Formats: sequence, C-alpha cells, structure tokens
Amino acid sequence: MSRKLSDAEFQNKSESAIGELEKAYGKVADERDLDVERQGSVLSITFEEGEPGKFIISPNSSAGQLWVSARVGSYKFDWSDEANGFVLAGSGESVKAVLQRLTREQLGDDEVEL
Repeated sequence: MSRKLSDAEFQNKSESAIGELEKAYGKVADERDLDVERQGSVLSITFEEGEPGKFIISPNSSAGQLWVSARVGSYKFDWSDEANGFVLAGSGESVKAVLQRLTREQLGDDEVEL
C-alpha cells in the first residue's frame, strides 16, 4: 500500500533510491556502452549500445513520486511501506525491477543485472 510521504521523507527516500540506481547503472556502464550522469536529483542514462536512447529518473516532490521516462513510456512510482521502496501503481513492481526489464529491452540482452 502506498502512502503520501512528508516532503522531508520524500526527499530522503527519493535521493536514496536515485543514488542506488546511479550505482547500479555505474556497474553496468563498466561493461556496456552507456553513460550515467546525475545533475542534482535527476539521473540520466544514455545508451550508445543497442537502440540509442535515454532514460531519465527524477523525483516529483509535489506528487510524491519518482518519475521515469524510458523507451517510449513514462512510469510513475509511489512509495510503498510494505515494499520499503518505490513501486509502480497497479503492478507493484519496484523501480529497480522495471528499470532492469527496460534496460534489458534497450540493450537486447536478458542477462543484464541492475
């Protein structure tokens, strides 16, 4: 079940989630042709390998959500106490699980791990 976080809680939890994703993509970038760039609280992943493209992960504090733009879609993740992380409304998938699936599709490689 998701709940609306206070501004301070959202800031801490979104920064932590984006930091974890930055580290995970940094490891992938060591082996694959992609660039990981963080400007403030926005994380951008630019793919040179596979289909050229860009993923953008950003916090939306007014909505209390993490927003992801990837491939031809956009995804909005709410905080879940039960999952102890941001999850996709409807499916309950974690932001990391969704991004791993999208990264695999982007690179055409089902072995990529975040």
